[in-house]
Amino acid sequence: MPLNNADRAAIEAVLTRQSAAWDAGNAGAFAADAQEGVVFTNVVGMFSIGRAPFVAQHEHIFSTIYKGSRMEQEIVAITLVRPDVAIVDTLTKVVDAPHRPPGVELIDGALRSRLEQVMVKDGTEWKVASFHNVAVNPAFANGAPPPRS
Repeated sequence: MPLNNADRAAIEAVLTRQSAAWDAGNAGAFAADAQEGVVFTNVVGMFSIGRAPFVAQHEHIFSTIYKGSRMEQEIVAITLVRPDVAIVDTLTKVVDAPHRPPGVELIDGALRSRLEQVMVKDGTEWKVASFHNVAVNPAFANGAPPPRS
């Protein structure tokens, strides 16, 4: 099932708004495209359900470990599950963070992660229903290891 240009542009706009909100350290704006019941797993495995804890966690990190950092997202894949549900996979890069999360290693001075967002179309808008972030291990920064024979 192909993604039409209007839906792709709308999803890309969500990602652009997220990155701009991250760069501004604005947790409310970062969560603006999230559903009220957003399911959230962060890069260290903390889990919550709901926009309020999603905002609270980002308020915390924007004022501490990620204060003044910048985030970029590169689209890897957008998979339509049905016309109104998309799985959006991006590679993220966070730079200029004064600290890093415990157990997360930097790659070339940046925190790199694979972010999977499930987005649901509501009218003409796409909303984030699930936000799942996994740190990239430096051993796999250039892709998966070759299959075993």
